[in-house]
Amino acid sequence: MGIILSKLRSLRLAIGIILEQKSVLDNAIARLRKSPGLPLPNPTKSFWLLPESPLLARIQSPKLPETADIIVIGSGITSTGFLRELYRLNSDLNVVLLEARGPCTGATGRNGGHIKEGPYEEYPRLKRIYGNEIAARILRFRLRHLEELKAVAKEEGEDCLQESEVREVTGTDVYFDHDVMKEGVERLEEWKRENPEMGREWGVWDQETTRKKLNMPTATGAIYGPAGALWPYRFCTSILARLISSHPNLKIESYTPVEDISFDSSTSIYTVSTPRGKVTSKTVVHTTNGWSSHLLPGLSGKVFAFQGQMSAQETPEGVPAMGEQYSWSFIHKQGFDYLTQRPSTSIIHPDGTATQIAGEMMYGGGWANTENMGLDVCGSADDTKLNYLAAAHLSGLLPYVFGSGYDLNGTRSWEGTKVKNMWTGVLGMSADGLPWVGRVPTALSTRKKPKEGKSENGVQMGEWCAVGFSGEGMVNCWGCATALARMVLGEGLNGNVKGKEARIRALRGEEDVKRWKDEGLEEWFPADFLIKDSRIGKADPTDLIGALLGID
Repeated sequence: MGIILSKLRSLRLAIGIILEQKSVLDNAIARLRKSPGLPLPNPTKSFWLLPESPLLARIQSPKLPETADIIVIGSGITSTGFLRELYRLNSDLNVVLLEARGPCTGATGRNGGHIKEGPYEEYPRLKRIYGNEIAARILRFRLRHLEELKAVAKEEGEDCLQESEVREVTGTDVYFDHDVMKEGVERLEEWKRENPEMGREWGVWDQETTRKKLNMPTATGAIYGPAGALWPYRFCTSILARLISSHPNLKIESYTPVEDISFDSSTSIYTVSTPRGKVTSKTVVHTTNGWSSHLLPGLSGKVFAFQGQMSAQETPEGVPAMGEQYSWSFIHKQGFDYLTQRPSTSIIHPDGTATQIAGEMMYGGGWANTENMGLDVCGSADDTKLNYLAAAHLSGLLPYVFGSGYDLNGTRSWEGTKVKNMWTGVLGMSADGLPWVGRVPTALSTRKKPKEGKSENGVQMGEWCAVGFSGEGMVNCWGCATALARMVLGEGLNGNVKGKEARIRALRGEEDVKRWKDEGLEEWFPADFLIKDSRIGKADPTDLIGALLGID
């Protein structure tokens, strides 16, 4: 009888856990189906925004423009890329950009500063869903962002290069568990075997090499490949400042949240309402990412908010400055963290000597350490407060990982790291893991269908968007924005041209890889990112939650 009761108690406990987890899951799904509303005032203070751009921080026209050729809603790297390409192709357009807070102070001013794609991690899932050719196309698109963003910064000039700290580094995925690393290496080998040109710069460091190169005494090993790092806010604000000075027909209106959009089918005119007044246009572009379903209700559950957390920390004592050489991801059994280090600076003393100061550690992640394995931050569009469990994780891990500290009576003591800033940001997660780019159908806008075709200014009428980057904006946004600008100006995309060249970038002695601006969309932009009725019907947020929990 005792054994039976014991079994029953265990069964009852197991059932209770299942029901509790179902309740947690149901609550998460209910949250992500709700409108995120408008960005909240008084968000946590990001290190990247110290200080905000003097030109852009509170930029407004004395009076809100009444009309525009194009209204862009939301500012960040996507709108920056969109405007840059738009004005490259047509400098005469009148554009009004509306932002609820300061320009580029959302996810772009709050992320980790990585230009890094983990292709081998993504490849098996993408191949299973889309097949090898499309999976490879998507990964080529993401990996190309490193070269494109470096080239853009160079084209913008020395000020942009200096301010944005754009640099190429070796991206490292550092493992601390043998079984987890074995799985990672197997995925890497599969990706490289089936895509040898794409994977030629990727490889594996064993335990000894990893510990020596990265100063990480407890690491199991690492997978490495080309990556980049930058100061995202300054990259974008430098470009926007140049666009404003070059194009007086561009108006950026900060602290002008969009409360509503209405559409008059008889005139094909949209009226965008804000607390400062109304603006009308025949073309509206949404670059609001995590907040997109506020104005596009049909995206509810398709693109949803997700709270992320970041920090800026002093380099642990004894750790060398490595920000010009490496960036890092720490791969745990559940979840991962990400780290870049700002370049070193020199302090010149009165006697002429100099002291090198290691740059700040820009460290983010910890979502898997939040309550209910990260489910509690799903659907959260609140960047005004910290998650205390993520904060504890981020505040304590770096000294351990890098092995700073000292031995005291045979016991390792870890010296704390000074956390200079910690903040949260709102990611826009896509239910099927891909960005949503292109013309917005009535199923998503819930407004009447506009006429298709160009308005008198040569711009395609209707609503358009580029949203849902799933925390990988730096390897998705710029290409999606570039493509969207060309779509709005009339370039079509009917499908994918079969890839003839898998190279992402030119190595020494090779011809340069073509830039996106020199190729048609069908040659480089994944058609699977386009918004289609079939895709809308299939997108299920529970699929993404399953992937986040490792049960995909």
